[in-house]
Amino acid sequence: MVNWGEWVEQKILEAIRHGEFDHLPGKGKPLQLEENPYLDPGLAIAYHILRQNDARPEWIEADLAIRRGIELARRDLQRTMRWREEALRALEGRTDPRSRAEREGVEAEWDRALRAFARRIAELNEQIFLYNLKVPIYWLQRFKLNLREELQALGVSEADIERLEAG
Repeated sequence: MVNWGEWVEQKILEAIRHGEFDHLPGKGKPLQLEENPYLDPGLAIAYHILRQNDARPEWIEADLAIRRGIELARRDLQRTMRWREEALRALEGRTDPRSRAEREGVEAEWDRALRAFARRIAELNEQIFLYNLKVPIYWLQRFKLNLREELQALGVSEADIERLEAG
């Protein structure tokens, strides 16, 4: 019995070896997939107009804004975390009043950064809620962000997380 899948694959590989696909029109260029056969015809026209005007549906713009917001919030907290570690390392072993005051200032800035991160996560969760109302396909909806999980993933200590949660 002939395995048609293997036979076809063998013929394609032979054609590739003989260079039969080397001079096809459009080689090296993106595919032009203008039509989506699964899209409602009314939406197809709307998406065509958006595409012609280099615009995106509102829900896609909202998703991009959420992604950028998450990335910026994480990056800002990581930058502050690195600054804190460097500052505390520089103050290590120093007990004079000025060093203690600097250490307190560093910790106050860290607490401010943690609170700001928590506010940003809350704002992003509001954006996610609105995005989920707009997205046309339910499986494209986003889960809300969990503050504790975000902080843990960034390497924030459990003591700092608990202090933040305590208020």
